[in-house]
Amino acid sequence: METTLHGLDITAVVGNIWYLAVGFVVFDLVTGLLAAGAQRKINSSINFIGIIRKVGLFVALAFLVFLDAYFQAQGVLVKIGVGLIVTYEGLSIIENFSRIGIDLKFLTKYFDKSKVGKGDN
Repeated sequence: METTLHGLDITAVVGNIWYLAVGFVVFDLVTGLLAAGAQRKINSSINFIGIIRKVGLFVALAFLVFLDAYFQAQGVLVKIGVGLIVTYEGLSIIENFSRIGIDLKFLTKYFDKSKVGKGDN
């Protein structure tokens, strides 16, 4: 499969780590929708804002790809960016699991109390 874009080998800069970020973002979207459904708080305008934020994450990651290639950082900046995205999305996924009702108190005891729980308040 050809992975070049005007002579730039994208996988040489990004590698397969891009798929990790995509996977976490998609999983966060799915668990967020499940949590909103469980709390009966599905709202199209809130969902739209969430999707805009996810697109913003990938725009930021694309910018890091540009910076990485420009500074010839050999993927270091991209890996840092993906690491931050995975961390951010991972925390959000844990919050969503808590909102669905999956007990993760050993993790969520360190979270903001207003963001975790079944939403019974």
